[in-house]
Amino acid sequence: MNYRLKDIVLIALFIGSVSAKIYYECIQEALSCGCGYHDVVINPLYVDGEEAIPFSWSMIVSLRYNCSQNGSSIHHCCSGTIITDSYILTAAHCVNRLQNSSLENVTIAAGIHQLSDERPIIRNVDKIFIHPNYLEMADNLIHDIAIVHLSEPLDLGMNLYLARTCRPPRLERPEDAMDYPSNGTTLIVTGWDHFSDGNDVLDELQQVTIYSIHHNQSTCANTIHNNLMQFCAGIYDSSNNGPCFGDSGAPIFRWIGNRWEQMGLVSYAKGSCGSPDYQTVFTRLASYNNWIDLIVFDNNTRPTVTYRCDKYSSCGCGYNDVEFTSSRIVGGEEAVPYSWSMMVSIRDRFTNNHFCGGSILSDSYILTAAHCVDDKPSTRIQIAAGIHNKYYSYPVIREVDQIYIHPGWSSLSSEHRNDIAILHLAQPFDFTINLLIKQTCVPNVTLPTHVQDYPPNGTRLVAIGWGNINSSLYDNSSNNLHQVQIFLIDNTDPICNKSILDIETQFCAALYEDGKGTCQGDDGGPILQWLGNRWEQVGITSYSEGCSLADSTIGIRPRPPTTTSPPTTTSDGKKNDQNIFAIGIFLLCFTIQVTLI
Repeated sequence: MNYRLKDIVLIALFIGSVSAKIYYECIQEALSCGCGYHDVVINPLYVDGEEAIPFSWSMIVSLRYNCSQNGSSIHHCCSGTIITDSYILTAAHCVNRLQNSSLENVTIAAGIHQLSDERPIIRNVDKIFIHPNYLEMADNLIHDIAIVHLSEPLDLGMNLYLARTCRPPRLERPEDAMDYPSNGTTLIVTGWDHFSDGNDVLDELQQVTIYSIHHNQSTCANTIHNNLMQFCAGIYDSSNNGPCFGDSGAPIFRWIGNRWEQMGLVSYAKGSCGSPDYQTVFTRLASYNNWIDLIVFDNNTRPTVTYRCDKYSSCGCGYNDVEFTSSRIVGGEEAVPYSWSMMVSIRDRFTNNHFCGGSILSDSYILTAAHCVDDKPSTRIQIAAGIHNKYYSYPVIREVDQIYIHPGWSSLSSEHRNDIAILHLAQPFDFTINLLIKQTCVPNVTLPTHVQDYPPNGTRLVAIGWGNINSSLYDNSSNNLHQVQIFLIDNTDPICNKSILDIETQFCAALYEDGKGTCQGDDGGPILQWLGNRWEQVGITSYSEGCSLADSTIGIRPRPPTTTSPPTTTSDGKKNDQNIFAIGIFLLCFTIQVTLI
């Protein structure tokens, strides 16, 4: 009798699960987005997720590269969705680490249900656009959204296994996005990870039903950073549900009657997967329509931000204005020619090889890093100015007749303290004749000033140079001058703290994530901040733990000595001149007032 009762219960549960299935009829031929090849069928009772109907989510793709560091470039790393035939939407944290490597082996696989599908539609990625304000903090991600461009468009018209995702409509007021989706909305997340523990990547595409959660609810309030740009979703009474690590960039949809509309994409979750104390955070797409349109539909050109420089300023302005794309381009980007006219190439006089960067302090002085020149005689060093391409045929060439190295610098130490030097030119520049040559501006700070507080933590900075575009044992430096936006990192941040040795003479500048920075060949080059009408040099690239890694680029800020002493001359035209640095070097990352000798 007990066995009979057990069978009846099992049959009832089976019938209940079957009857709980929800069928969503979507006519792909009639709509331009939001419909898969097959209709979606979901059982909302499966709180740990379930396998999706094959090809019912035709808008999802697998982003693949060697993210596991095992040598496989076909490893599934993140998910994304098809915006147009040439653009894929994903999370910024999925692609920001790619900026130190070539995009040659970065692909998307579309038109698949199983990751092991033997005939996926493969496209190479040739450009990555990261939201300009993306930032990876210790416990959250901000503006976690990116778009990748495909080298060859997808054939959306001919292949029914491919479909565009539908984005939210434009809202009348930006604040209306906070209710899109509204609290309690039924949502569907898709991806190839196991939703219950996040430890396994499954071969078949999965789906799970969850619900949007108000930002004031305690588990969401503990997790979210920006209510306008992010939202929470999960289940109030479950501790074993929701997307986990590996579903990064995966879409979250809602049904709007005849098609699926993408509400957001998976960004991050605090604690363990599906923790009862936190919720999963999604990037809210309704807040990013303008940015997406600028990237995707603006005639395939990148929108730019132009920094209008006061050309009457005696320093800090190039011949042309500086321009940056409104999206961070992986690996930095080429500068507008002659927009950084204070930059020089320091090279070997006999081989013409560029080995460091520098900046023009005055008509007779160049600022650079001590380690660039401490092992070279002045007779071997040459300065090339007024160039964009470092091997341009007609640079302004100057020989160096004196090298002044900070008296506190030691090449025998690994601490890189006081890594700053000044080069004296045998023949001065003539700024009135050559408009492609300009002076750098240095901070004008009244003592006593807490140098470790200038510039403030989080300040947006720019590093420039001809250094390597990606980390490599080989020379892959660019012939044309490049620029990259970075941020000043707090000295106490773990990223910085393990590398910096003296907060009064050094600072860290890079990105909080495994981000952009400067590479070998940029040593000695300037780090600058925008003052509203000109650029001010706040640092010199001193060293980094690898190329553009999270260990960050280190700048130095030699502090002005309290006493002076006569200069001491060494062989090969070098001077350890205390006086030259007493007259103002504290470029907070070097304020050098140009009354040097």
